[in-house]
Amino acid sequence: MTLHRTTLIGLLLLPAGVGCPAGLAATLTVGKPNTPCPNARYTTIADAVKAAASGDVIEICPALYPEQLLIDKPLTLRGIIVQGVNRVLIQPSPVVAAGAAAAVITVANTTNVAIENLAIDAGNNTFTGCDVALSAVHFYNSSGTVANNAITGASLRDPTTCPTLFPGTGFGVQVEKDPAVAAPVRVSVQGNSITKFSRNGVLVVGAGITAGVYDNSIAGVGPGAGVNQFGIFLANGAVGVVTGNMISQGTCGAIALADCFKLRGEGVVLRSAGDGTVVDGNSITNVQSGVFVNGANNAQITNNVIRNVDALSAIQVQNLTNGLIAGNRIFNVGPIGPYASANTEGCGINEIPDTGNGGNTLRDNAVNDAFCGVAYVTGDWVEPGVHFNTLYSTLNSDDYPDSFPPAAEPRQSADPATTALGFHLIRKKLD
Repeated sequence: MTLHRTTLIGLLLLPAGVGCPAGLAATLTVGKPNTPCPNARYTTIADAVKAAASGDVIEICPALYPEQLLIDKPLTLRGIIVQGVNRVLIQPSPVVAAGAAAAVITVANTTNVAIENLAIDAGNNTFTGCDVALSAVHFYNSSGTVANNAITGASLRDPTTCPTLFPGTGFGVQVEKDPAVAAPVRVSVQGNSITKFSRNGVLVVGAGITAGVYDNSIAGVGPGAGVNQFGIFLANGAVGVVTGNMISQGTCGAIALADCFKLRGEGVVLRSAGDGTVVDGNSITNVQSGVFVNGANNAQITNNVIRNVDALSAIQVQNLTNGLIAGNRIFNVGPIGPYASANTEGCGINEIPDTGNGGNTLRDNAVNDAFCGVAYVTGDWVEPGVHFNTLYSTLNSDDYPDSFPPAAEPRQSADPATTALGFHLIRKKLD
């Protein structure tokens, strides 16, 4: 079931704090000298933030602002149009760290912060290694909205200096919560363009966080970065509603499949995500896995369109319980060859055996052009899908503890008996 936008907004905009009463908020205007900017009282955003009262709106006129900002009270930062120009660029030079973190905009220990219609560039940084968590926008123990921004540059000069898979460094938007903080965190990330990041377009980490990530365009370079790269990553108890996003990472290209497997780029990742997380209605292309689940309960992976997948499978499932995988449309998962068979990959949906899966329902999924349509374990309920141009439609992974059946076309198999056995087992399961 596709979530209605009103349902999503209702989930995210539960009371998280109290700002100024309606009608009492002031509007402060920021503009650079010698630029057309009506009523500009401040020449830097930081000065306006310092002067603003809780709940105020800061309108920012088009210009380049070489600043790093700390927001620690309820505020709205909004880029505005002046004489047809609508580009407010916040680009510090250089980006400097505060302890173990560095961000262009840091929102810390507050609520009701909105960041809207800004271009936010973290590209002028000189960080290497994993010691500093670099991000363009960083919400820490804070609730609010990041909407309609162009977010870029959260990448190390050499991403290979931080090979750590999780959490790594280099995030377009980072949302995290200290476990010692009891207050819940609710953040909406909506309608943004997110590019040129090292590790994650959006990273959400921590129990007690509810994140809505929807209608964003997230573009990485995948294995070409030389490290793992993920579009949207929810981890360690964070609950998310991820819907309507367009995510592209990058195919293996000239990289050998074995190396590409290690450097894989994935669209949406759930790693010990909170109960009830939803991944619905996203368009994901040019990845090594479209949706990768590694720990979730009662999650819904529904109505996604996933295209051009190499090295792994379109939807990869480990340690998923009581989940629903339904209505997904998957195209071009490859290559179909010995690598797929030997590594039990190349399927539309692949539940890895002996990884804690159970109680899941798979139904109404369509796969066109893959090694297999669905590979699953016996603890789950699989209803018929529609699988075109797949060597194997439905495989019970429990029947193949070491490898999948042959990847060769049936008439070209070096071992006809083995191929016949594979088809026999498929017919047995479908009967």
